[in-house]
Amino acid sequence: MLRTEKNWGKEMLMHFETYIGLAEFLYITVVLTIQIIGRYLFRTSWAWIEETSVIGYVILIYCGVSGAVTTRQNMRIDMVLTFVPFMAKKVMMILDTIIHAAFTAWLTYYLYQIILNMLKLKQVYSVTRMPRVYVYIFMAVMLALSVLRAVQEIIKLTREQEQELGKAKPAFDLDAIWEEGRA
Repeated sequence: MLRTEKNWGKEMLMHFETYIGLAEFLYITVVLTIQIIGRYLFRTSWAWIEETSVIGYVILIYCGVSGAVTTRQNMRIDMVLTFVPFMAKKVMMILDTIIHAAFTAWLTYYLYQIILNMLKLKQVYSVTRMPRVYVYIFMAVMLALSVLRAVQEIIKLTREQEQELGKAKPAFDLDAIWEEGRA
């Protein structure tokens, strides 16, 4: 299937947290490699690399939380699900997703309270002088997006038939990309 602009835009919208996470992973890899080369070859290091790598790692984790719901890669215990009938499995998976969404919404609420306090205190990172609240706002947005993705997942689960129920889909289907490139 050839990608049209409409499909490409929908794909980007449905997996944009995965792409942000990939960009953060590449950033961390590049700057930490520079830091290692600088330390061992030139006997110098840069504090901003350490600080921005930690920030990038936090962003990567929260993108992963949201992306895991979209691709059905979040943690769940499947052993029980293999022994129950289809409708029970469907109900348990929906209940699991509802619990995940409720817990994530609860976390988001308390993170919002932390953000309000940080706005009052005007905290900044020590080296880059970047306001800490930006990272916390990003975390809250990713958690809220995770709740939205859980709602989307519940809707998908209610429509799925027995043979496709709960099947995980990779964020990057390299085989499909390869075949599309060959066509």
